[in-house]
Amino acid sequence: MNELISQFLNRIKSGERKKFNTLQLEKKVIQNFNNLKQYDEVGGSKRFSLCIQQFMATGILIKPTTAKAINIGSSNLCEWYWLRAAQPAEEWSYNQILEVSDLIDLTFYIKNPKLQTSDVWAKIKCIHKFLQTRHLRVPISREQRSLQIFSGLSPWVETETKEKWLGSETGKVFLKRLNINLNHLVAYTLREPFIYYNNPRSSEVKEVLVLEGLSAYDTCKRMLYENIPWCFGPEPDLIIFGAGFQILGNFEYIIELDCKPSNITVRYVGDVDPEGYKIYTEFKRVYSPYDYNIVQSDSMYEWMLKYGFHAKAPILTEQKINDRQFATFISEIKSEEAIERILMLKIRHERVAQEVFNLEAILESSTVGGD
Repeated sequence: MNELISQFLNRIKSGERKKFNTLQLEKKVIQNFNNLKQYDEVGGSKRFSLCIQQFMATGILIKPTTAKAINIGSSNLCEWYWLRAAQPAEEWSYNQILEVSDLIDLTFYIKNPKLQTSDVWAKIKCIHKFLQTRHLRVPISREQRSLQIFSGLSPWVETETKEKWLGSETGKVFLKRLNINLNHLVAYTLREPFIYYNNPRSSEVKEVLVLEGLSAYDTCKRMLYENIPWCFGPEPDLIIFGAGFQILGNFEYIIELDCKPSNITVRYVGDVDPEGYKIYTEFKRVYSPYDYNIVQSDSMYEWMLKYGFHAKAPILTEQKINDRQFATFISEIKSEEAIERILMLKIRHERVAQEVFNLEAILESSTVGGD
């Protein structure tokens, strides 16, 4: 987001106007994301506010005395700001470039002298200092290495903290411009924890159940642990917390559990909404080529659409899914009643959250002739 705002400010610098409207700038930034949810996922208005404050701290923006205050991202910003006139580029000297060229490729910055700033140079010096001793290092996480490399750098004007900077979009672009990757920095990316639970009554894993939400995962774990009768198709030998789209990267850890793909059936259940459908279809697309038999837990979807339908609610965020993904999802639903309700939800722009699947509701449905 920091770079997006920089691009917009640079356009203003090249023109005659020397001030800009804060709300209009945020609107332009939002337009660069697919939807508001994606904007919120990278920090939203709070992150935007921090970026503006950063540009003020570095002197690029000047706070006017006459503009009224507005609230963005829980911070008070001005309705508009003065943009400082463009300064001459801080081009690096030949000796500076020569100093680090033994270990760092500065081709990009040589071709783009306007990006040769003192702040970028300070970061390059930090990277160069590290590379001089990389052969003595042991692999550590990206966040740990980021903090280590930049710990002595002051001032720090980035919106991300030092430990998170190399993992940010700005940090990734910085490394790409230098043709440096995490292997050069003797670092690796940590994935989110792979959370799973083995059925204590199973001696072999044949049935795997993946649940998008943590609450639903906890419910199924309790059912297996407390030996509560399972009424949702084959009882799982292993349950996995999918954590939304994280399952696309984390599921590969199932290999560590000695589960041979061709020997297991993987059933998935998530929220009954476009994003839930998309997670399932993408999960299936990514892992089916590796011989995993990935299908819906259709009985659990049918239960949610029968006993949880009363809790349907409007979809408050923009959720995008293409026709192919929706067709793939609904083609696997066996119950005509369930299909009708999914289509009804689609037309009304409503959803059923996976949280309707709770132990209290499950036990109650079984006493009234539930599945």
